[in-house]
Amino acid sequence: MLEQAFSLWLDFLALFPDSIRWLISLVVFILFIKIIIDLVKKSFIWLLLLVLFVPASIPLVKEIFTSIVRFLQFILPNIF
Repeated sequence: MLEQAFSLWLDFLALFPDSIRWLISLVVFILFIKIIIDLVKKSFIWLLLLVLFVPASIPLVKEIFTSIVRFLQFILPNIF
């Protein structure tokens, strides 16, 4: 699934000239970080309760954050 997101991202960037691709990547990166921060703020208690009461959810939460980090690492080299 992450490979499909990478492919879609590269297809999206191909629509823009090379000179502004870094700007598009930077804007999307900032928006993505803002959305993640807002999501964590709104549902922090639920995430905490999920981890506390359902120990099996810890690998799931780790996998979600690992996927997010891999996606951000893929986007960041396109900025510079």
